[in-house]
Amino acid sequence: MSAEKKHQYFFMLGQVVLLLGLLCSKALISIGSVFIIGSAVWQIVLNPGLIASPPKPIVGFLMLFFIPFLSFFWSENMHDWLEVVLNKVMLPALAWSYWLAPKLDKREYFWLSVTNIGLVLAGTVYSIGHYLFSADYVNESYLRAKTLKVMYLNDHLHFSLWIIITLGLMLYDWQVLISYWRKYSKFVFGAIALWLILFLHVLGAKTGLILLYAGLFYLFFQKGIGKISSFYKIMILPLTLGLLFLSYIFIPTFKNRLHYTLYDFNQYAQGSFINGLTDGARVLSWKAGAEIAHTHPILGVGFGDLHDVFDDWHETHSAHLETYNWLQPSNEWLMYWCGSGWLGMILLSIGLWWIYRYSGMKDDRVFAYLFLAQVLMMWYEVNLSNQMGITLFVFSWGWLQLGNRAKLFESDNIGESMPRIG
Repeated sequence: MSAEKKHQYFFMLGQVVLLLGLLCSKALISIGSVFIIGSAVWQIVLNPGLIASPPKPIVGFLMLFFIPFLSFFWSENMHDWLEVVLNKVMLPALAWSYWLAPKLDKREYFWLSVTNIGLVLAGTVYSIGHYLFSADYVNESYLRAKTLKVMYLNDHLHFSLWIIITLGLMLYDWQVLISYWRKYSKFVFGAIALWLILFLHVLGAKTGLILLYAGLFYLFFQKGIGKISSFYKIMILPLTLGLLFLSYIFIPTFKNRLHYTLYDFNQYAQGSFINGLTDGARVLSWKAGAEIAHTHPILGVGFGDLHDVFDDWHETHSAHLETYNWLQPSNEWLMYWCGSGWLGMILLSIGLWWIYRYSGMKDDRVFAYLFLAQVLMMWYEVNLSNQMGITLFVFSWGWLQLGNRAKLFESDNIGESMPRIG
């Protein structure tokens, strides 16, 4: 086996382990990341000149990492600071590693894509199995801020985001996916896409549903997405409304989640914060973040001290709530403002803009949707403060960059029918 082929398999092994980690294990995410970064080191050893010419988007990822790292100088809790830095260093490290990934041929790219789809599918089957085993209990629990069980830390929010990313990648890779098993592949992958959409409604996670419907409107009303006639574009609104109505009628978890969300809204809209109300806890975290940010506007409190500072705030202002309601700000801009002041918030904005502006895929509609969807999510969740959020953010960017850079689709005339726009 040639050194080039060994390098490809080493990278692919890291990607598969990382995807397995997204399904079920934080440790596997770390191990897979080490393999992918190791693949980049391998590439640099083979081609030392690469280290002197990093891609422009890496500057943006470095901005997202730099200011939390710099807060070392005004953080007191070094243990928490180190934990934050070790998480966020994965942003530039993984992004650079995807850029340095070995070129994959069409078959290798296909099987990695299928692996991602298969693992997401396995996660949905696990959750549906749990639902069928105790349907009445799960249906009722959706009226009490509970959701269908998912595998990785029961993190339904990020699992729903992974499903959205997978649907986007299926659209991007559609011609590659159907280039094998031509007789049945359209049916198989189309059925999988419909299943994932149905599952998002059963799961009832607001993030997944918001991004799904935003994506339907965004993609269908963009020029160049396949050959979509004006009739289908006109029909998207009634079809979407029909899907929502049918979900409300026939999917109990979706119906109960909607009622719970409205109840939650009525409570915090009246200034009442009650144990277990997820959106109420999120709004309370915004209030805490705004007050602390205004108290420390220039440099913030330091990323190492965020946990202690917010615990102190909640002890003073929300002691009547159980501690599981004491959240750090569910907004990435507030997190950076509290941790590093105005400079941090500005660098976060510039960094995200820089990543998009200088990405080779910036004119592709699928890439734009997946990137902007996660930026939207950062306004009501902290997607860059936990390992799974960081991994998904870089994976969705890196996988499309990999497909674009490898130029797989120039062979076999497959590129002529790819939905690669712009």
